Amino acid sequence: MSKSVSRHWLSRFALCCAVPLGALSATSLAADQALADAADAAFKAADFDANGKVSWEEFRNRVVNVFGHMDANSDGRIAGQEHPPAVDAQGKDVQPGNVSAESFTSAVSEAFKQADKDGDGELSAEEWSGKKS
Repeated sequence: MSKSVSRHWLSRFALCCAVPLGALSATSLAADQALADAADAAFKAADFDANGKVSWEEFRNRVVNVFGHMDANSDGRIAGQEHPPAVDAQGKDVQPGNVSAESFTSAVSEAFKQADKDGDGELSAEEWSGKKS
């Protein structure tokens, strides 16, 4: 697996589990509403101190928790059948390979920085969902 495919998958996964839903398009109003509701629920769950923003620490903790759930054999890596289905930039199925907690956290950090449009070190609900304010 190339490093770019690995990074691409990790960035997309980080967005899907933590900042996901603004980047996904749905074909129906019901699906749009379901995605918006899921984004709102995920934001509230990640906003541990309930201040209306998700800090890097809150974001990282949420994603590390997701990583732990995916790492079914607790070996510190997501490999083989532990991976969710993934596709490359052309939409072709890929098996992302062997992802360590360190590389996962690095990709998550990059996804957080990209989502933090105002650069304040926290994600607002709008930044979380990808909505423009």
